[in-house]
Amino acid sequence: MATEAVGEPRRSDAHLGARQLTTLHAVGQALAIGPIFSVGLVSGLVASVSGWSTPLAIVLGSIGSLGLGYVIAVYARRYAGAGAIFEYLSHAVHNSFGIFSGAVYLLGSMFLGAGGIYIALGFLTQGFFQAHIHTTVPWWLGGAIGLAIVFALNHFGVRLAIRGVLLLATLSMIPFLILAFVIIAKGGIGGNTLAVFGTSHSSWNGVFHGILFAVTLFIGFEAAASIAEETENPRKSIPVAVVGAVALSAVLYLIVCYAATIGFGQAALAKNAWFAAASPMGDLATTYVGNWLSVLIDLVIILDALSLSIAIMVTASRILFAFGRDGLLPRFAAKTTRYDTPVVGNVVIAIWSILLLIWAGTTHYGKTVMLPDPIEAFFITTSAGSLLVELIYVFLALFALKLVWQSRQEGGLWWKLIAVALGLATPILAFRGALVPFPTFPNNRAVFFAIACIVISAVWYAILQLTRPEQVRLAARHAVEHQGVPPLDEPIPDAISS
Repeated sequence: MATEAVGEPRRSDAHLGARQLTTLHAVGQALAIGPIFSVGLVSGLVASVSGWSTPLAIVLGSIGSLGLGYVIAVYARRYAGAGAIFEYLSHAVHNSFGIFSGAVYLLGSMFLGAGGIYIALGFLTQGFFQAHIHTTVPWWLGGAIGLAIVFALNHFGVRLAIRGVLLLATLSMIPFLILAFVIIAKGGIGGNTLAVFGTSHSSWNGVFHGILFAVTLFIGFEAAASIAEETENPRKSIPVAVVGAVALSAVLYLIVCYAATIGFGQAALAKNAWFAAASPMGDLATTYVGNWLSVLIDLVIILDALSLSIAIMVTASRILFAFGRDGLLPRFAAKTTRYDTPVVGNVVIAIWSILLLIWAGTTHYGKTVMLPDPIEAFFITTSAGSLLVELIYVFLALFALKLVWQSRQEGGLWWKLIAVALGLATPILAFRGALVPFPTFPNNRAVFFAIACIVISAVWYAILQLTRPEQVRLAARHAVEHQGVPPLDEPIPDAISS
């Protein structure tokens, strides 16, 4: 650790666990993407606008997301701290910008997997009991039980939590791959075809609109950066995990979405059968394999949603920990358990999640769009969180261009700039898809929530600048002082290309 200058405030001695996590653990944390949950539910949004060309939209969206993965890798090769995004942008731009951006990202995460996901767990569990056990349970019960499981795993250690993510994600993939390979082997409705990778039966406008939804399938991969401080070789493991998780998820999405496209068939997709189905993959399983696989499909979607929520709590709680350690929040925010986990961060996320469950149960936004109120509440929280995280993706990509240019002596400048440019274009296009035309009530609430979070983040930073200027000046030092990360002026081998 660097020696503190005379007169500088004493930094917190709070710490997380020993550096014992491996690349495999980092891959597990990157699976905050929630690939099974995404392909099981979100993929229907792509199909609703791309129709028969859904696989083409998935391919193009995957390319852009790989660009974003490389953007995160650019930062992860240089900085390794629990604050991740907050520390990345503090060093790449300025502490002020990093603090503001870290707050925006934290609030986005809290609307997504560190809060809103428990609403989804609730209605998914309720639907599973109704469809397969023929009984009714309160929708919020599944969310509450899921939250209790996630909190326990995060409390008792990051290794345990990430092992849970890896186990749940691995088990969840098996039924989907069985379904996809059976449909492909049978040829779906009209046989296997490459026409789904063209626009002969769709418009390019529909494909581009589908790309915007396809990008949301990948949100969360950057979560791997939050465990850098606890990883043996973060500058190698985190970039490999981020890009690797995006690539593996892209392959899974392509296989499953191709199978689903030919499984539904062109005529059914023209009638929006994929998006309209309560459990589209479950329906395909019943048609092509049997009801037993439909049960497993619906179950593993729940398990993967649980996996996603575990990984995002790891991320969000560590951002709160980093803020507390740097004196940007009260020092007790950096308090850890005897298992070296951020206890205050975990508790804050749990309380927030409970409040969102209560909010979803007391609002009536669903009536306007003819949906159950909790489902519409989930759509609103997910959209708000996505807008906030996509904004941070734009920031990261913009300033990654500077970092790539500064390291141009390492070679490969042309392809690195292309990769970052793809990463920048992807969230910008996603914003266009989400905001043009501007959403109507009640979906416009997501935009207003996102704007409110941006304002809150800016006000919080302004208060810190006025009341804690020294803490602002010294923020994010752990990201470069962390053992194993070389000084900023020392060339760093490209972990991806090597």
